[in-house]
Amino acid sequence: MNGVLRSLRAALALAAGLAFAAMPEAVASQRTGVPVVAAPVVATPVVATSVVAAPFVAPSAWMLSLGTDWLEPRSLALAAAVGVLADRISAYCEAPDFAGLEASRDAWREAARDLRRLSATPFGPLLENRTLRMLDFWPTRTAQIESSIRGRAAGTLADARIGVTAKGLPALEYLLFEADDGRTAPAPARCDYARWLADDAAGQLAGLNRDWPGWHERLRAADADAETESDLLTDGVNVLIGSIDTLRQKYLEKPARSRAAQPPFDAWRSGATWTHLRVFVEGLRTALQGDDGRIGLDDVLRGRGLLVLADELERRIAAVTQALQTLPVTSRVEPGEALEAVVAAVERLQALLARDIADRLNVSVGFGENDGD
Repeated sequence: MNGVLRSLRAALALAAGLAFAAMPEAVASQRTGVPVVAAPVVATPVVATSVVAAPFVAPSAWMLSLGTDWLEPRSLALAAAVGVLADRISAYCEAPDFAGLEASRDAWREAARDLRRLSATPFGPLLENRTLRMLDFWPTRTAQIESSIRGRAAGTLADARIGVTAKGLPALEYLLFEADDGRTAPAPARCDYARWLADDAAGQLAGLNRDWPGWHERLRAADADAETESDLLTDGVNVLIGSIDTLRQKYLEKPARSRAAQPPFDAWRSGATWTHLRVFVEGLRTALQGDDGRIGLDDVLRGRGLLVLADELERRIAAVTQALQTLPVTSRVEPGEALEAVVAAVERLQALLARDIADRLNVSVGFGENDGD
């Protein structure tokens, strides 16, 4: 019976999508408090082609594919990278020299790159456990890091009382790339704090990785439960809108507007800003479009007959990727026309999700916690 209902549902959705394809783009409904950007939504010309019905994709199948084929493997890879980082920092602190510092910095770059890629898709235990808040608080609060180092060394600040603003990989970036110049041995208190930060991050990831199988089982059990499926679709679309907004505002617009001599772009201390932007978009693209057999939001759209929207989603993802390629591949991202082009492409992608796709999927849009900051 379920198979029959799904086939009927897919056929009805396909018919609705074809009717939509013959009309202009849907006009966005007005919602109170919805952070929708003002970028214009350009109508997509419809080309007469043969249409092949796509299989219906339940939201739980989308999330399960993302979880088993992307989130959990990437989370395990991040845990391994953080383990290497902890070992490198420990070895450096035992016998400080410039080679040991550089080895620690290289390990940080790899771990931070894995974290930034994963942070674009904060689903399941990543969100439930507030893992990103613990590992990725940014912009870095250097004064609070220094205060925590002093308090911990004096015995007046217990580890359990150290807040998220003085923890995580951005705090380690500050210690490894700015506070330590490699010319003199680091103070023991600073090394002890760096080691503790790395160990704390490893512990956070160990807890996260224990929770993925349970989340996957809940998704399998959600299949055919209409209310749960509706909630998963709403949450999935909203999380992605929030992630795109994080990219647009936090990682692009705000630092670009800064008047500081060094605009506070993500990972500027380590010279990894461009790499972080690229892998963040890679993570977004995986959830939106899927690849290598993984299911993306575009598959959910096609399964409902929303072929025009699915095609437009793919075009706008490609436009963001192409705009990003125009940025100079240097250790420092500068404000300018190339960066403005990236922001414009990201705005158009966000507008498509928050307006047309949300409307057609009957999803209510509103931000939740998506980046832990």
